[in-house]
Amino acid sequence: MSSVDIQLHTALARAVAGVPHHELRGRVAALSHRYRTDQVGDTTPGMRDGLDALAYAVVRMPATFRALHAALSTVEHQPTTQVDLGGGTGAAAWAAAALWPSVTTEIVERQPAALHLGKQLAAGTFPHDWRWTTGDLRDWTSPTSVDLITIGYVLNELTDEARSDLIRAAGRRARTIVVVEPGTPSGHRRTLDARQLLIEQGFAIAAPCPHQGPCPVDWCHFAVRLPRTELHRTMKDATRNYEDEKFAYVVATRGPVQPAAARVLTRPIRRKGQVVLDLCTATGTAERVVVPKSSPSYRTARSASWGDESPPIRR
Repeated sequence: MSSVDIQLHTALARAVAGVPHHELRGRVAALSHRYRTDQVGDTTPGMRDGLDALAYAVVRMPATFRALHAALSTVEHQPTTQVDLGGGTGAAAWAAAALWPSVTTEIVERQPAALHLGKQLAAGTFPHDWRWTTGDLRDWTSPTSVDLITIGYVLNELTDEARSDLIRAAGRRARTIVVVEPGTPSGHRRTLDARQLLIEQGFAIAAPCPHQGPCPVDWCHFAVRLPRTELHRTMKDATRNYEDEKFAYVVATRGPVQPAAARVLTRPIRRKGQVVLDLCTATGTAERVVVPKSSPSYRTARSASWGDESPPIRR
C-alpha cells in the first residue's frame, strides 16, 4: 500500500468516525442499487446528501483513485494545472497530486455534499489548496486553458449529447485529456466515443492505444488491485483483503506522443517454458504472441503485466 493509499484510508476513517455502521451500510446498498439499475443520470444524481457522499467515498474512492492513478501514470508530460470535471470527492485530484505534488487543481462537481466531503478528506493531507467549484457539466465552459483535464467515472451519468458537448468543451481548453470509465463493455464504448471526438479535434492518442486507428477489439479494459481495509470489507460484506478495479481509459494530447510498440491487453498466461501475450500493436491490430523460453524476449515477457507497454517481441 502506497503512502497516498494510507493517507486516503486514514482520511476516510476519520470521516466515518461516529457514524453508525448500519446506517452507512444501508446507504451503500441503496447507492449500489441505484447505479446497478441505471437510476443515476444527468437529472438524477447518485449522491443526494452528505451520508450518500460518505458511503460512496468509503466503498468507491480507493478504487477510483487507483484506476485514475494508473491512467494518469501514462501521461508523458508533467502538468502544472489540472481541472477535474465531475470530480466528486476528489479521487482524480488525489491521483494527480500523488504523481505531481506541485500541480494546481480545480475540482468541478455538481453535488455540494460531495464537494464538502472532498474538502474534508483533503484537508491537512496536501500542502497546497485545491479550488472546489460547484458546476453542472451539461453546460461547463472555461475562459482559460489548462495542461490537464480529467473526466473520471462521469460519462455514464450523461446523455449522449451531453457527453459529446463535454468532450468538445474540454478539448477546447486542455493540452491533455484523460477519460476513465468503468471497465465494462458499455464503459469501453463510451471511452471509444470520447477517443473519436478527441481525434476529430486534432488530439493524438497517447495511451493505452499504440496507434491512432480504430480499436481492434470488442472490449478493451484494464485492472488495478487495491488492498481492502477492515472498514471497506465491512461496508461491502466482503471477505477478501483485496479488490480488483476494472477500468477503461484514454489519454489524448496536443503534444508529441511516443507510442508504445504494443500494449498488453489481458493478464499474461505463463506456462512452462513459454508466455502467451495478447497485444494491441502499433499497426492497429490485436494479436496473440507465444514467447518461448528460447526467445531473447522471454525474460521481458515473463515480467509483463496487464496494461503494460510492450517492446517489440522477438520469438
